[in-house]
Amino acid sequence: MELETLRNALIQLSEEQKEIKRELSKLAKDRRLETEISSNCLCLPKEIQMEQQKLNSELQEGKEEGCTEAVPKAKEIEDEMQKLVLQNFLLKATIEKKTKKIERLQQKLKRQRAKLASSPLLLDQGSKPALAQKSVRFLSPTNH
Repeated sequence: MELETLRNALIQLSEEQKEIKRELSKLAKDRRLETEISSNCLCLPKEIQMEQQKLNSELQEGKEEGCTEAVPKAKEIEDEMQKLVLQNFLLKATIEKKTKKIERLQQKLKRQRAKLASSPLLLDQGSKPALAQKSVRFLSPTNH
């Protein structure tokens, strides 16, 4: 019986030893993962910083490229604006000339009307111009 008890105790110890080895193996694996995660966590800020620097440099390059593309476009727009300003100036000058011409023609028309109104040839019966009376007669529907 004692042998059997010793044998059972030895089997039990062997099983406990195997269980302890499994647990130790699992703990060692967990520690490796923990160490790996810790080192990743420590490296992560550095990687983030490197990525930010990379993105910032790409962004700066993009801005510079955008600026180089924008400069010719801005010059093109500026040239177009100068053309429009010149056109506007020319149109204003033309309008001013035409306005003066219209004013001169209006004054000429007034003088001619005044001249016609005071002409002795056209005056007939009571200071009404004969030409005006004839035109009224000509336009009246009773003469047709």
